[in-house]
Amino acid sequence: MFRKLDAVILFTRDLKRAISFYKDDLGLPLHSATNDTAEFFTSGTRIVIRSIDGKAEQEEEAGKATRPGILVGFTVQSIDELCELLKKKGVRFLKEPREEAFGKHAIILDPDGHMISLAELKGATQEEFDLLGAIGTE
Repeated sequence: MFRKLDAVILFTRDLKRAISFYKDDLGLPLHSATNDTAEFFTSGTRIVIRSIDGKAEQEEEAGKATRPGILVGFTVQSIDELCELLKKKGVRFLKEPREEAFGKHAIILDPDGHMISLAELKGATQEEFDLLGAIGTE
């Protein structure tokens, strides 16, 4: 049911420091960077770093608090079937499966509260799939 590990997303309060570490210290290839996001690698599994500095309080007030830590993003086949199986096993959902522009998307939580994104892409290329934009839980 799982197709591949698509992205590992790290949330940081200091994006410049994080970019420096991954690019300069580790030597990872920086694909792109904006004021709040940096993406490493152009193919295969991506490492995406997203700044939560200043956003956590705003999102918390809106009822969509960004969780600190990490999100692991998988592309999957048959997301509905997979989510039904996961529900039967008692897996916690942060975001129930729902239609998005790129296909279907859900977010589950591991036992420690780390987020795991599940995306079934329909007709979308990898470049069209905005994993970060899909994180919102409502």
